[in-house]
Formats: sequence, structure tokens, C-alpha cells
Amino acid sequence: MAPGMAVRSLILWSCVLGALGGLAVQTESMAHADTLRDDQMRTVRRSVAVIDLSNDQQVRDVAYKLLELLASHVELAPPAISDGAALVDKLPPDGELRLIDAQRKRISAEQNLAQRNFREAAIDAVEGQEILLHVTPRTAISLYADLALALGVSRLGEKKDAEAREAFALTYRLDPHRTLDDLHYLPEVVQTFEAVKQGSPELGAIAVRGVGRVWIDGEDVGNAPGEFPATLGRHVVWLTGMLRETGGKEVLVAAGRPGDATIADGPLTRPQKVARFRAALSQAKDPALRASAMRELAGFVNVHEAVLLSADNGKITWQIWRDHAPGFSAIRDLGRDNPNEILKLIAPPRPIPEPEPIRPVVVEKKWYLRTSVQIGLAATVILAVLGGYAWAHYSEPSRPWNTDISGFTSGSSN
Repeated sequence: MAPGMAVRSLILWSCVLGALGGLAVQTESMAHADTLRDDQMRTVRRSVAVIDLSNDQQVRDVAYKLLELLASHVELAPPAISDGAALVDKLPPDGELRLIDAQRKRISAEQNLAQRNFREAAIDAVEGQEILLHVTPRTAISLYADLALALGVSRLGEKKDAEAREAFALTYRLDPHRTLDDLHYLPEVVQTFEAVKQGSPELGAIAVRGVGRVWIDGEDVGNAPGEFPATLGRHVVWLTGMLRETGGKEVLVAAGRPGDATIADGPLTRPQKVARFRAALSQAKDPALRASAMRELAGFVNVHEAVLLSADNGKITWQIWRDHAPGFSAIRDLGRDNPNEILKLIAPPRPIPEPEPIRPVVVEKKWYLRTSVQIGLAATVILAVLGGYAWAHYSEPSRPWNTDISGFTSGSSN
């Protein structure tokens, strides 16, 4: 082989071996990355919701302890912090405080009526009604009728007969069984109230604009937006919904002109929405409704398993729910082991495998310390140095110049 070819072959083989060494390094690196990725996939934990259905402090304490155990568990985990707190913390009153305020307004209005302070009594009655427009209809309707009656008596005392009749008519729509006792009300009040019961049955309409379930005078009539039939006169309209704040408005329906009930959508925070789902679950008694309420709650907080805690005759009870049949497990009393026994059913301990035969311990080297990688790198460096040295010192051998051209003839093939 000519010297020039030998050098070129040396350089070519150095490049080939260098590429093989680099490929070995890259292969080891990819294998190491795959191992890390597999380890990360094995650490994915199942999220389990803990729900307190009792709103009781003792049950809540157990729920908090269970959440702590889930947070440190290898396979299980609690839901997001805000969702987990909303499923355990004391439920917000959701109308109770407003009901208390409205009751105070009713008492104040009755006291002012007893003292013939009609204007002050009317103000109390109107303010109480405005408070109840943000309370669910079935809870608010009876108290709203009391305030409408107090307003009618006040307007009659102020000699505002038309407004008094409207208020009495609304009282009768909200509570058709209401009667007035002659011993507690003046004759003109009783006579006016009885007269409005014979009101015109002519129908008009109420156009409800907003989003939610429509309640007119305490009756569920459908979904908004829409137009709903109603008799002429004054009505109270509420809009309710799982994910909206209750809102309402009084509407006057006249002949040929629909009443306008435009009710804005009151936004709720995420914890308030979770609390609404939780309250709906705790209030659902029918099995089908309870299953539906549980599915909606689980879908909102993105879990497939849940532990439901409650109180029954002074005992704390619990059950597990999963998003596949049969859904709810049997209800159990919480024993001395407390939340730990619950975890054993959600994620039972893995069986201990039988010991394998003792084998020689093989300490696996890290990828960059392996012999194949180091040989490839060393060969690459050595061959690159030799090739570079040979390339730098290589030169073509000198040849003597032949000045005799006598033997050259044109067209000669030699």
C-alpha cells in the first residue's frame, strides 16, 4: 500500500471508531434517561377525596388526620389543597345569616306597626325582602310572605291603598292558606286582605333573563332565560343554581306588558362551588340522587375515589366510593385504628414476596465508568492524535524531473 493511502486509511478508521465511541456514549445516556423516566412513572399517586358529610367537629378532626396520612402515603394523595379544605372545613351558612337578618327586620317592622310607625315599618319590611332575594326560595318563602304582609299593613296605615293591595296579593300568592285573625289585625286590614283573594285570574307573562333555575312565588317553573306565564300583579322571581349565587327580583305584571326579571349571575369562588356540591351530597337521601351528586362532585374535583365520613348516634361512620360498580361500599363504624383501617382498604399492603436465592452482588457501574464507553473514548482520542500527527508530517516523495522529451511523439499511445 502506498504511504499516502496508509495515512488516509488511518484517518478514516479513527473517524469510524470515534463515531462508534460516541454512539456508545449516547446509547448509555439514553438508557439512563429511560431508567429515570420509568422511576418517575412508578411514583404517580392516586388522588382520594375526603368528605365530611356531618359538619361535626369530631368528624372533621378525623378527616384532617386522614388527609395527613394521604399526604405522606406512597400510593395515595389528597386532592388539591383548596378542594380538600372545602370538602372538610365547616360548611358556610349559605343563607343562614341572611335569614337571621331578615328575621330581625320582620320583628322590627312588627314593633313599629304596634307603635303605628308605618313609614319605619315599611322600610324594615322592604329591607328584609331585599335580603331574602339572595336566599333559596324554599327557605325564604314563608318569611318573605310575613314581610309582604307587614308591608301591606304599613301601606294601608299610610293611606296607600293600591300599594297595600299589591303587597297583600303577593302575601296570598306566597302563602295561599294564610288567614288573618280579627284579634290581631284591624278590621280594615282583614277586609282588604280578603278582598285581594278575589283578584283577576287574567294571565300575563314574566320574561326572565339570566342563567339558572327559575322560581316564581316559590314555585319551580323551569330554566332561564325564558318567558313564563303569571297572573297580573306583583310577583317575586328567584334564579338559583349549583354554581351561581341565588338572586331575585320583584316584578309587576301588567296587561299587555310582560314583567321584566333581569337577574345578574352572582359569581362563586371555587371553594364555594365545592362546598355547594358537598352540601348537595349530604342532603341527598334517595340512592339515585346520592349517586348522581357524588359523581358530579368527583368530576368537579377530579378524583375517582373518596372517603365519606359522617356521624350516626354519636358514632363516626365511614364508607368508600369508587367511580365503578358498585360505587358506594358498606357503611362501617370507625374503630380504634381510626384512619389507618380506611387506608388498608383503599390501598392494601402489598404481599411480601418469598426471598430469592442469594446471588452474588453485582455493583453496576455508572454508564460513564463502563469499560466499553471508556475504551471507545480512549480509542477515539488515540487514533485522532495519531491521525493528526501523520497528516501533519506526511509529504509526497520527490521525483526527478526528466528533461528528455525526444521520445515523445504526437498521438503516441506510449
